[in-house]
Amino acid sequence: MAAHQQLLALMSSASGHNNNNSPEPLYDLALNAVVNSLDCKVPALGRISKLPELPRNLLIDVYERISQRDDLKDSLLEELSKLRVFRCLVRFTSARNQLLRIVASLMASNKSLTRRLSEAYEVLFSVPQIEQSEQVGDSSHKLDKELFSDEYSKMQITEQQQNAAAGCSSSSDTSSSLPASTTTSSEIDDHQHSQLPNVTVELAHLLDDLDDLDDQDALAIDLGLRLGSFLSEAGWMQESISVLSCLNERLKRMPPFKNMLVTRVDCLQRLLYAESSHCNFKLAQQTYAELIKLAPMFDRQVPSPLIAMAYTQISSMYFARNEYNNSHMWSVKALHHLHVSAPTRVAIDVLRQAAKACVVKRDFARANLLICQAVRRAREHFGPTHQKYGDALLDYGFFLLNVDSVFQSVNVYKEALAVRRGIFGNMNFHVAIAHEDLSYAYYVHEYSTGDFSCAQDHVDKAVNIMKNLVPSNHLMLASAKRVKALLLEEIALDKIADGMDEEDLLLQSEELHNFALQLSLEVFGEVNVQTAKHYGNLGRLYQTMNRFDEAERMHQKAIKIKTDLLGPYDYEVGLSIGHLASLYNYQMKKFRQAEDLYLRSIDISLRLFGSTYSGLEYDYLGLCHVYETLHEFEKYLRYAHILENWQLLRGQNLTQNKSSYPAIEEDYSIDLVKAKFFTENSNTHKNVGGASSSSTLPSTSAN
Repeated sequence: MAAHQQLLALMSSASGHNNNNSPEPLYDLALNAVVNSLDCKVPALGRISKLPELPRNLLIDVYERISQRDDLKDSLLEELSKLRVFRCLVRFTSARNQLLRIVASLMASNKSLTRRLSEAYEVLFSVPQIEQSEQVGDSSHKLDKELFSDEYSKMQITEQQQNAAAGCSSSSDTSSSLPASTTTSSEIDDHQHSQLPNVTVELAHLLDDLDDLDDQDALAIDLGLRLGSFLSEAGWMQESISVLSCLNERLKRMPPFKNMLVTRVDCLQRLLYAESSHCNFKLAQQTYAELIKLAPMFDRQVPSPLIAMAYTQISSMYFARNEYNNSHMWSVKALHHLHVSAPTRVAIDVLRQAAKACVVKRDFARANLLICQAVRRAREHFGPTHQKYGDALLDYGFFLLNVDSVFQSVNVYKEALAVRRGIFGNMNFHVAIAHEDLSYAYYVHEYSTGDFSCAQDHVDKAVNIMKNLVPSNHLMLASAKRVKALLLEEIALDKIADGMDEEDLLLQSEELHNFALQLSLEVFGEVNVQTAKHYGNLGRLYQTMNRFDEAERMHQKAIKIKTDLLGPYDYEVGLSIGHLASLYNYQMKKFRQAEDLYLRSIDISLRLFGSTYSGLEYDYLGLCHVYETLHEFEKYLRYAHILENWQLLRGQNLTQNKSSYPAIEEDYSIDLVKAKFFTENSNTHKNVGGASSSSTLPSTSAN
């Protein structure tokens, strides 16, 4: 023990030197000394178990060094699998990114830390065990209680040691870095809650009022919210769902206590985030139903930031289900409850989701306002390497891709991927999504060149990661395979044009598209935008494969479903109409039908995007081909002239690097953002576009 105290003194001294900008190697030497002392033939568990006595700012650095040593990862896994140890770390939120990197390092080495943590939580706090323990007093149930008491005591002792070592009380813990998209009642630092009444309900303050609950219930709430949130933030959604579902069931069976409603709403909105992100829509629907039952009491008892986050998670669920009207409606409700007093993280998440909902409604002016403010806040408040900034960048890339700023979109997606990889490494759910989004942006960007190497590289990485993390019939894997199918089709087309037989590539593409379609039918049903998109993708593929009757049926299905759901003038409808027009024009020789469809597609594009939308080129070229074939030369000359003007205007925009929606640099207050959002007329008819080539590319919003 004397040696350990000397080590603690050395580490504290070195840390002090380091914090005062003295030579950094002194602190590094101390860290290396600690880690090297564990490098011995005798198992290191005994020595590692003493480390939690270090102050947390030192402990997290030591653990991160250990996580970089393959020979010590098993010992680190055993230590971090103890809830009492992990709870201390997850409460030390100023070092959140370090803890994320530690967990990512272990998970990349197939060390099942997240599963062990979620299972340990369920063993301690699951409702069936508690109910059985109360009903049957046999020795096994008594043992469960003894195990819990021992674990809880160790948690309390460890925290007291940490506080004593750090020279501070437990009230100095911070809770401001809860999950990437699930932050409300645990948002403000513990030591601030007494200074910020009526802003939000801090978890520590909430627990101060749980005098009528026993220690086990209080600990279940504290640890459940923190652990469940951390797991979803780290990209391990299934484990997060397990923890938060366990806590939710326990909360429903607890006797009433002060702030019970706030606790339940907070748990449910975090759970809804994890379920929707993992595409588990059956569970998400149940969680949504529980939230809605509580909604009538929101205005009286629930803080505005928590209401805003609950509504944002509902909007996210509908967005993931491609129900864009509902998604937009709930995002607007969330904005109404977003106030200046809301924590920065809450403001960013509400703005991000509302921006995405505006994008798919083609309300680009408002989307630009919201996403630019979200990106600015994320960078200034959290810094350029923080996950929150990476999340905001991903949504900004989505916006740029949909307003025809494809090159800028690629660069933004690349930065977002770099941020996520810097935190999570390579084998992670969040990283796979970033790879897929970047792949699709490259696909759109590289469409005119025919070089899809970058797009293919990133989609292969996305598919490989998803194969390791989710079941083979998972929607997220199907989404990545859909992008891969699109790429295979284009690569095959290029090779066919060069005189090569690439039927195998087309058959692979068909298999992937059918896989995605069948899964979409199982999850969403026939009448869903995502299902319609898959029909459209198959229609394009069958057109390439000279299976024209099948292609026609697929396009007609897509048009009907989209029109029924979105109305006759939606971008998605115009996209599918353009695809069918191309089939009639170039393959099936139904020129009058092609003419009508081209004119409808052009009308929709002009209504939504203006005269320089990139997709108009293919419709104008198609009409010229129709009129030339029919020998209607007056109409041919008219549209040839329109096409020439389009090319001139388009070239000027590209040369001058003009953007119809330049980034908003001003830092607006939340009140000003809301004032602009709710008073400004929707302006979706400016000189912008969606994805490149409306009649040849799938919708960007499909990704």
